[in-house]
Amino acid sequence: MKLSPKSTNIKRFLYFSAAILTISLSCYSCDKGKNIPDVSAIQVDLDIIRFEKEMYNVDSTDIAQKAKTLIKNHPDFSEIYTQIMRERSMRDSSDLFVLDWIMRGPQMKMLHDTCMARYETINTYEEQLTDAFKYYKHYFPNKPIPKIYTCITEFAYQGFTFGDDILAIGVEHFMGKDFPAYKSIFPYYQYSKFTPEHLVSSSIEVMAGELVGEYQERNMVDIMIQNGKKQYLIDLLLPHSADSLKLQMSGEQTQWCKDNEYEIWSFFVNEDLIFSSNKRDYMKYVMPAPHSPGMPPEAPGKTANFIGLQIIKKYMKMNPHISLQEMLDNKDANFILKSSKYKGKFK
Repeated sequence: MKLSPKSTNIKRFLYFSAAILTISLSCYSCDKGKNIPDVSAIQVDLDIIRFEKEMYNVDSTDIAQKAKTLIKNHPDFSEIYTQIMRERSMRDSSDLFVLDWIMRGPQMKMLHDTCMARYETINTYEEQLTDAFKYYKHYFPNKPIPKIYTCITEFAYQGFTFGDDILAIGVEHFMGKDFPAYKSIFPYYQYSKFTPEHLVSSSIEVMAGELVGEYQERNMVDIMIQNGKKQYLIDLLLPHSADSLKLQMSGEQTQWCKDNEYEIWSFFVNEDLIFSSNKRDYMKYVMPAPHSPGMPPEAPGKTANFIGLQIIKKYMKMNPHISLQEMLDNKDANFILKSSKYKGKFK
């Protein structure tokens, strides 16, 4: 998703030894067969700004001055943030007015305090993000490392980007699937992605959207390949993470997709969905949904994205002379599908 404040485009976007052993074994199985580069020598110093903490680290009598200081210290992000938070009744209001208004709101303050109970520090996630951006620097050496802003968007966005320069993370989206506020805002099948474990993978998904860029959606294969590219990038940047986290599915759903890859592809072919231009026919296969219509109950939504990932993997395998950037720049989904020679199996 994107915003366009003024003349600029913005793309958007939550133990014990036995548990540690389970996670380690899970990550090991994810790594098998992958050609993971050694990034240990790459230095990445992330600049993480806790914008939501700066907003509320102030006496109530100093809010107006604090809003001015925030805009002065973070001009680009403040512009984006106030654009996101600006209500229709305030659409002609200044950035300063909007930020001041947000900071005075009791509901936002209450949400901030609740989030800080979980995210007073984000050291664990900072380490994971640092690792991800080491891979980012390996694959995209000429791109800058973005500043990372944490914030609260009142459930508007899990994250968003401002070109290559800013990555924002909406921490209120990662409070755990049982967080009461979600029940009045989101459908039940999305709760599972609002966990702390998803904070890094969801943030990297936003970055992947920035890297993939714009495309023209004419039919299902266009968006399937587009989402496949995003998933391919997430794989590259989070090579040790569980596939279920990266696909935003449960472990059982992920395994079902792997076990039934050929059947999923055959279903799309037999139902004439691959080149369908009717969004009503294919949206539940490419967007979050409780299940994929016409498939067994075990089939999650977004099964077409899983297939899109397999197509991109096969395309890169069949065309080793194609660079990562060349693949991303190629907007011809039909050409990629044909060149991949994909027939329902990656291998």
